[in-house]
Amino acid sequence: MRIYFVRHSLRDNSVKEDAIAPLTREGLKKAEELAFYFEDKNIEQIYASPYRRVMDTVLPTAQRLKLSINKDEGLRERKIGRWVEDFYEFAEKQWQDFDYKLENGESLNEVQNRIVQTYHQIIENNEAETLLICGHGTALSLLFNHLTNGRFGHKDFLQMKMPSIYLFETKSQALTRIQ
Repeated sequence: MRIYFVRHSLRDNSVKEDAIAPLTREGLKKAEELAFYFEDKNIEQIYASPYRRVMDTVLPTAQRLKLSINKDEGLRERKIGRWVEDFYEFAEKQWQDFDYKLENGESLNEVQNRIVQTYHQIIENNEAETLLICGHGTALSLLFNHLTNGRFGHKDFLQMKMPSIYLFETKSQALTRIQ
């Protein structure tokens, strides 16, 4: 099985409500470009976080391929608990201590447990040869951390762009970054 993981395109950070934050104009353009990239990849099913920026990222691809989008709450981004001005400082604290979280937020351990369970549910109940899973940087990086036995870490998370594409081939257990 081949799984293309896509981190959502450029988020409009002026909208603080995480679930409804849209893409920027440039982010929408990049989402359109993704549709052309995936045109010949034989994608059979698409799964996505229900957050608006993820749906807006994958919608042009779904339309071009004439596929529906399977929304999965398990693919959503971690709950931080409140708006954090210095996101990268907060993220670094979490990567140093996978149990660290703010009030009403999720720890990286909690997010990793959720997304790994969701990933296994998707692939175990699927007969497709090629999937596209679209989500968020933190959640996907924690899945990659699990799939690579810890080799994908904080530095790799920091290198993720919006959007980024990663290919995971389950037979070889290889994770390939496609910029």
